[in-house]
Amino acid sequence: MKSLTKLILMKSKDLPGLLINPFTRIAGWQAFGIGLASIVLMGFIGAYNGVAFDGVLDMHVGGDISILNSFLYIGIDMVSLIIVMWITGLIVSRNFRFVDILGTITLAKAPFLILAIAGYFVISPDTSEILKNPYIIFKSISLIVLLLLSLPVIIWNIVLIYNAFKISCDVKGN
Repeated sequence: MKSLTKLILMKSKDLPGLLINPFTRIAGWQAFGIGLASIVLMGFIGAYNGVAFDGVLDMHVGGDISILNSFLYIGIDMVSLIIVMWITGLIVSRNFRFVDILGTITLAKAPFLILAIAGYFVISPDTSEILKNPYIIFKSISLIVLLLLSLPVIIWNIVLIYNAFKISCDVKGN
């Protein structure tokens, strides 16, 4: 908790660097705790407003989703990503701790919380209407804004996953 307070109170000049690589300050169980809290929020918010995080870098809007399915999707995503990163870590570096992979990769998923919250404001056309006229999607301004917002969030997530792996496995260079 002490590190989290220090992270929040840091100078504004450090903020851009911490947004793309917070793992220089937070790792292990602490990163896992913060990441898990954001994932739990994503799961509840997503279930409530119909946003499904059903892929490592993916989300879908619309439709009813149960809380169980919401957490199942996120759980499968996280387990898949962590296993792939752990196996890659075993190949690339022998000197790392699994808890660092677990924590940093979990924290790297936090930007998707922005998309979960943005899902509250999306009005998605009915599926039957989309099948009749696919261009109806472009009439939903909120859906277009969400699509435009999702691109930087996904890029941010990829950068975080890369930096999480690089820091956790102590990989140097490219």
